[in-house]
Parts: sequence; C-alpha cells; structure tokens
Amino acid sequence: MGADGALPVPVSAIPPTPAPTPAAADPAPSGLPWAVAAVAAGLGMESYAGVTETTIRTALPGGLATGPVGVLVGWSLTALGLVLAAPALTHLCGRLLQAVRPGALRLLAGRVLMAEATRIGRPLGVVCAVASAVFATTTLHGGHRPPAGPLTVLGGLVVAGCSVATLLTAAAEARQSRAGTTEALLRLGAPVTLLRGAAALRTGALLALLGPLTLLIADLAALPLVR
Repeated sequence: MGADGALPVPVSAIPPTPAPTPAAADPAPSGLPWAVAAVAAGLGMESYAGVTETTIRTALPGGLATGPVGVLVGWSLTALGLVLAAPALTHLCGRLLQAVRPGALRLLAGRVLMAEATRIGRPLGVVCAVASAVFATTTLHGGHRPPAGPLTVLGGLVVAGCSVATLLTAAAEARQSRAGTTEALLRLGAPVTLLRGAAALRTGALLALLGPLTLLIADLAALPLVR
C-alpha cells in the first residue's frame, strides 16, 4: 500500500506503449488505367475515322459523322489520356530515381517527385497534350507549317501560353510548399548545389520519360490520317 493509502498497480497490469508506426509511403495516383483506356479509345476512334475520306454516318443520336468528328473525338480522348497519365508517370519517375541504391541526390529528387506527383502532374499532362497536338498537326502537313489565319494563331498561342503558365504556377506552389524542408536541409549543412542538382535531375527525368511518350502518342494519332 502506498503512502496515500492507494494500492500499488502491478507492472504487468500496465498496458504496453504501442511502438510508433513508420510513415506510410506516398500513394501512387490511380488514374493510369483510365489513361491507358482513354488513349486506346482515342487512337481507335482516329483509326476508324481515317479509313475513308467520305462521311460515314453512325447510329449515334443525331447522326454524328465519324470523319472529322471522329478525328476530333479521338484527339480529345488521347489528350485526356495524357492528362490522366501524367501524375502516375511522375510518381513512377520518382520511384525509378530512387531505385538501385540511390545517393542523396537521387533520393531527394525522387522523394520530391513522388510527393508532388499530383500537384505538378496534371499541368504537365496538359502541356504534353498540347505538344502532342502540335506535333500531330505538323505531321499531317508533311512537316510544313500549316496555313493558319490570325485567329488560329491567336487561339494556339492562348492555349499553349495558358498551359505553360499553369505548369509554372504549379511548380511555384510546389516549391513554396516545401520551403520549410529546404530551409531545414540548409540548416543541417546541405550544399546549395545539392538542391539545384536535384531540381535539374527532376526536370531531366521528366523530360526523358514524358518527352518520347508524347511524341509516340502524337505519331500514332497522326498515323491513321496520313495513310
């Protein structure tokens, strides 16, 4: 019995303190299957629209034509697929950077890409979709600049400018969100060259992964229409 008259609590009756669980890894964006389906449907629609140059009527309500309308719908689906796939591909790029015994540079670059996959992935997908449309249009005209009026040029510049501005805004927001982490790394003695190298590595990895993919989808999108 204790000094205050209370019975002592046996040590065995005290519940053990649960061990701290490690932080969960960043979940991968789940839009990749839908992106693959959208790209496949878009390429299939464009292939069907490019079978004949004449207008083919379908059983859809209103008798939509599968010629020019099919091309427009197909390009829209492939663009949607790129937008949906970009966050998942950005997350995958971060994982690949951290594969096979990464050093501090690759580890930092990969973790940032995984953490910011959704924030910067979607604007990056929009930029890829616009670039794919431009490349496909150039391919359709045999590599020459297609005839375009002032309104067409203005519309293209507005679309491209808005997509690039959205991507830059998302990148600035991502940089601002990890400002505390950057300051902590600098206080711990991390060199500034490490942070700059990680940013360059992230940019190069995204270009290496999404650049060829964008050109491939643009080439496949234009292929049925140039046969």
